[in-house]
Amino acid sequence: MEKSLEEMERKFDFIDGSLSTAAKRVAPLQSLAMSAKALETRINRAVCPALALLHSFKLSESLQHKLIELSNKLSIEKNPRKRLKKQLKYVECVDQLNAAINLISRDSEPVIQKLQEVMEFLSRSKATDQYRTQRLKEAFITLRDLYESEVDAMRFDGLLDEALLNLQDEFEIMLQQIKHQNIGEQQRDEEADQTMVSDLGKEMEVQVLRRMAETLATNDCLDI
Repeated sequence: MEKSLEEMERKFDFIDGSLSTAAKRVAPLQSLAMSAKALETRINRAVCPALALLHSFKLSESLQHKLIELSNKLSIEKNPRKRLKKQLKYVECVDQLNAAINLISRDSEPVIQKLQEVMEFLSRSKATDQYRTQRLKEAFITLRDLYESEVDAMRFDGLLDEALLNLQDEFEIMLQQIKHQNIGEQQRDEEADQTMVSDLGKEMEVQVLRRMAETLATNDCLDI
């Protein structure tokens, strides 16, 4: 996974440099009818969404690193209350990663299509230099390959899928623990008032369970 993330980072840097350079370089138009401003506008209409998509890829990468870190911390946390807080952060990170991947899935094809259209236009036009056309072509190919190779993997074979499975296990364990706690309390004294500490603990447990259930249900992973 670390090697995959490093490879994605290398691709991100390459695309960022290609798009930024392509957006800024405008060849002298001299006697050509199309103005530099019109050409720049046309390129920016393709480049700006591509840079936004690049940001979404970088965000997903950052969230994957964060998810690994939270998972490691959660696996060694023994304090019940601290563990609840980490579980809540874990769920929030899963939701954020899921949203980032959904955004990438939604926007990738339109963005790549716009890049292809402007690249084909520039290849037929004399209003720009070959360097910019070549850089846009490189960015288009790299972004397209990144989308085709990474998006399905991120959704179905990556950290998100693994995190949802872990979350389902955590959810089931918490339900069993609460069930056993309630049985124990009833056996000790069915009429005894709960202490303030118990109230606070249970309130947070319910909050975490609710967030887990919402996330699992949204991703069709709630089997119980």
